[in-house]
Parts: sequence; C-alpha cells; structure tokens
Amino acid sequence: MRVAYISARLAKKIGFSESSLFDLISYSLLHDNGVMASLRKMKDKGVTISTDSGAVEAMPLHCIEGEKNLANFPFLMKRENVILYHHENYDGSGFFGIAGNKIPIFSRIIHLADLMAIWYSSGMGTDQVMDSIVQNVHMFDPDLCEAALELSANVEFWLDLNDMFVQRALVAMQPKVSREFDFRKLREISQIFSRIIDAKSPFTGSHSRGISEKTGFICQYYEFDEQTYWQMRVAADLHDLGKLIVPSSILDKPGKLSRDEFRMIQAHPYYTRKILERIDGFEEITEWASNHHEKLNGSGYPYGRDSSNLDFNSRILACVDIYQALTEDRPYRKAMEHRKAINIMKDMAAQGQIEASVTEDMDSIFSGVMN
Repeated sequence: MRVAYISARLAKKIGFSESSLFDLISYSLLHDNGVMASLRKMKDKGVTISTDSGAVEAMPLHCIEGEKNLANFPFLMKRENVILYHHENYDGSGFFGIAGNKIPIFSRIIHLADLMAIWYSSGMGTDQVMDSIVQNVHMFDPDLCEAALELSANVEFWLDLNDMFVQRALVAMQPKVSREFDFRKLREISQIFSRIIDAKSPFTGSHSRGISEKTGFICQYYEFDEQTYWQMRVAADLHDLGKLIVPSSILDKPGKLSRDEFRMIQAHPYYTRKILERIDGFEEITEWASNHHEKLNGSGYPYGRDSSNLDFNSRILACVDIYQALTEDRPYRKAMEHRKAINIMKDMAAQGQIEASVTEDMDSIFSGVMN
C-alpha cells in the first residue's frame, strides 16, 4: 500500500489522468506479485533465498514471473512490461539494461516509490529518505526525483505513510471507477491470485488449480447453470486466499504442528472470508470459499458450522478440498492413490463429517482419471 500511495502521489504531481492513475495504483499494489513464484522456483533448484526485502528485490526472476501473472488482468488500459521493468535504473544499470525514457513511465514511478517505501519501512527518517534519493539520483527519472523531493517537504506526506493512515489515504486518492464483469471474466482475475496462493509452498504448487478443475467437473456432472459454474470456479481459486497470511515455515513443516501453529492454519478460512466479503456481488462465493474446512457435524473450523448452515455448494468444495489434499504430496506424507483417498472420505461421511452423496459421485467421476 505504501508503494501504491507514493506512486499515486508522484503521478498526481506530474499530471496523470484519472484512468492512468487508477491503473498505476493497480500495478503498484501488484508490483511484487511474482515474488512467491520466484522464491519457489529457486527453492526447487536447491537455492534458498532469504525472504527479507533486500534479497527479494535483488531477484530479476520475480519481475519476469510478475509480468506473466498479470497477462490477463483487466486494467483499464494494458501497458507492456510495467512489472518486468519496475527495477530498471534510469542510467541503464538495472536487471535488463533498459535506460531513460525507454523504461515505461509506470515502471519508473513504481521503482522510485518502491525504494522510498523500503527506506521508510527500514526506519529511515524523512531527511534520510530524501538524502537517499539525492545520493542515488542516477537511478531515477529526474522529473520524478524533483516531484518526490517536493512531496517529501510536506509533513502530511509522511504522516499518511503511517500504518494507521496509509490505507485510508490510498483509498481517498483512488479514482472511483465502476466496471461490470461476468463471472467467467472474473475467473481470469481469480486465477492470478490462485497462482500466487499456490506458489506459497512447494507442497501446494497446484492445490487451488486442482481444486478448481475438479470442481468444474463436478459442477458439470450436476448440470449447474453457467453462472453458478463460474462462481464455483472462482470460489475454488480463492478458497485458500487466507493462507497468504500463514508463515511458510508452518505450511512446509514436515513434523507435527504445535497447538499455536495449528491454530494459525485453522485461521486461514477466516481470513479468506474477511477478504472476500468486502467485494460486492461475492456473497455466495464468499460462503462457499470460506466454508471449505467446516464439517456437517460441527467439528470443523473456523466457525464450527453444521449441516443446518452449510449449503450444497459449500459441501462440494469441502469434499473436493479433502480429496485434492489427500491425493497430493505433503511435507509429512506422499500422495495417496484414488481408492485410498475415497475410502478415507467414505469413513468421514459415515461419521457425519462430509456429504456422502458428493463423495460417492466423486468416486464415480474421478475413479478412471486419478488411478
């Protein structure tokens, strides 16, 4: 949010239009969306990189992954290579050697805003941040440096960066843009976040994607209407959104979780709900996505809901989530084959935890595919 706020202030200072400002804020909020995917790819290669900001910012791979992730994001106007080049220095000394005005203006703004936000977050005082801009002037667009120094002279600019105020300040600046999408189009956006979620851990590398695909098969089997079909796909993509708050050290832990660690895991559907319920038109999606760890007998989490307030679509996602988890590798065990996973689920259904009819139908649908 700090990067987006600083970017927006710089853009207004140099005369951006409302539509360009709206897109810049979106790009700024998503500028590091490729970090987790790049960390995971490096880890897969046996390279462990610290997650502190300095180490992450030094990886060009996160720029490449981030640019790919946003290929289908519905900006008001798509601009090429904004994320790819958001670490390029004005003198050409960045990752890809692009210099001057050949660097997209959005990238130049985000680059300066990013470093200002990092310096501020590291504990630098306002004068130190301003000095750092001057000392590193070769890295930045001269017009943006001038705008940044003018903004920095105002106390309110720095006060708005405080944790207490930055979100409110950003929202107040964001142009009021209203757009309508059908759920099929919205799924292009939810897939972006699905990839970010799945990149959180090597053991969940295709978890959300797998659940979304299997949910699609089941919706077709039940002959759901087109709108419900796409709503369910979106809910499946976003069901683990709250896991972005869970530390990777817990998600990847090979041994038994402590009580506090398990409580943190149990909190993730709660955070999923709190994020999604803020979106108008997502009422049903929020319910289905957030209920995926609830049980029909009330033994689930985080709310302990039971059959009286778990609709059929919530029961479908709960079953698919269990099946997907059982049939993929986890840090504490190998993936199970179809028959063993279904037998476990049938036992759960017999105990009144999950929907028996969905379990039986999943057995029929996936028996040939998963063996």
